[in-house]
Amino acid sequence: MCAVPLTRLRKISGGRSIMPVLEPLPSWNDGPAKQSIIAFVEKVTKPGSPDFVPVSERIATFDNDGTLWCEQPVPVQLYFALDRVKALAPQHPEWNTTEPFASLLKGDLQTTLAGGDHALIEVVMATHAGMTTAEFEQIVKDWIATAKHPKTGQLFTDMVYQPMLEVRSYLRANGFTNFIVSGGGIEFMRPWTERVYGIPPEQVVGSSIKTKFEMRDGKPVLVRLPELNFIDDKSDKAVGINQHIGRRPIAAFGNSNGDKEMLEYTQGDGGARFMLLVFHDDAAREYAYGSAMGLPDPKLGAFTQALYDQAKKEGWTVASMKNDWSQVFPFEQSPVTAIDILLEPDATMLRRAEAANASQLKIFPQGFALDATHRPHVTMIQRFVRTADLDKVYDAANKVFARANVTGMKLEAFKYYYIPSKELGLSGIVAKPTPELLKLQADLIAAVAPFTVPSGNSGAFVTTPDDRVIDPLLIEYVSTFVPKASGEHFGPHVTTGLAPRTYLDKLLAEPFEPFTFSPAGAAVYQLGQFGTAAKKLKEFDLKP
Repeated sequence: MCAVPLTRLRKISGGRSIMPVLEPLPSWNDGPAKQSIIAFVEKVTKPGSPDFVPVSERIATFDNDGTLWCEQPVPVQLYFALDRVKALAPQHPEWNTTEPFASLLKGDLQTTLAGGDHALIEVVMATHAGMTTAEFEQIVKDWIATAKHPKTGQLFTDMVYQPMLEVRSYLRANGFTNFIVSGGGIEFMRPWTERVYGIPPEQVVGSSIKTKFEMRDGKPVLVRLPELNFIDDKSDKAVGINQHIGRRPIAAFGNSNGDKEMLEYTQGDGGARFMLLVFHDDAAREYAYGSAMGLPDPKLGAFTQALYDQAKKEGWTVASMKNDWSQVFPFEQSPVTAIDILLEPDATMLRRAEAANASQLKIFPQGFALDATHRPHVTMIQRFVRTADLDKVYDAANKVFARANVTGMKLEAFKYYYIPSKELGLSGIVAKPTPELLKLQADLIAAVAPFTVPSGNSGAFVTTPDDRVIDPLLIEYVSTFVPKASGEHFGPHVTTGLAPRTYLDKLLAEPFEPFTFSPAGAAVYQLGQFGTAAKKLKEFDLKP
């Protein structure tokens, strides 16, 4: 696992739990946009502040297309509609000569867009109706699982904006309830927003078509009808917020003229309010469009000069994708990598660690097994390094290992420990830091130092589609591993699992029979969520 394996567990000092002051929003460059978000959150969450807002009233709304994920060259739902037209075309031969279907069948999305709202509504009515809500949900799930962006080749669900993922996580960690308020179809978004954004379906507001109740095969169902129910765009976004949420937001995020009224509605009440518009001005990493500031005018998602001027006049934050975001998409190769240089223990330690893990899994099956993704190890150092210098890092570390008799080291395991978090604890076996081990660590720190950087963001770690935002506590821990967890503060250990504290307290009360083990290997891993050694980057051939 890791040096402090679950950084979401509270650090313990002198019997009191302490939370370090961390810099949030790591994918945002330092500047007015980032600071405006932080300043707003701090003043509405600080007890005693004149701007303090109770948790129940901390409502934030986010547009989706162009605010949370990429909407160019056309919105994602239009690609879904195109594929639905192709799938249904054999049942509708008349579509081959009827617009807007004829253009869609030729793959000509721009002609369809030129037909305006009427053409888009006609396509939606023909492709999104005629089935039950459950059937439509499954169609969406099947499609979104494999559908890819035409320019990047990435899944559409990977075309999400990393900085906005961090904003939502930051707000959620500070007691906000986040809602999506989008012009997109509400039942198109709900099947996947919780997996991709962490926003459950009941917190999604969007456009809809009518449904009716029917009994089919003795079962009650809702059938989707080819009739518009509600278009959640422009001024109707405020209407949708009132109907679905019932509270006026205190923070709203958008990117186009279609979001203007939502931001105005958010601003139009007393107390502290925050409004932000994402400005797409980065043609190199995404797209550049406006027409504000002379950028090209898109068919959909326009951010006009009038809106830009209004935002500046009203004090809304305009976040420049080019200048304010250090990373756009989660899949981008980060210029920084979070690494763990570690020792792999011999069979003696493996047997003890695996036995302890097996016992804990019997007590707490929800814990983790020591398997290929959670290999027992002793962390030597964790650092942020420049990705371009990884080969130099490997070479420098290899020279250190070549000079040391690593496999000849004798380490004494002498006690269990655990890091508590509420009723659970993360446990491990602690070894004594010998002079040889401390020298090895110091040599590794010195060897890697020329390639290190002070910190990194979520892109430096291995993440998953279900958990793309790295806990700021982990980023802080890696940033300060040297000196806070090295040298005289070094506590070599092997993590053994997760279990209830009542069980672990009994374990710690029992006599521990010390044993000796040796390192059997060494490697460099890229860190993942919770500080796991998630991806092996380099394995070293240690001399006997």
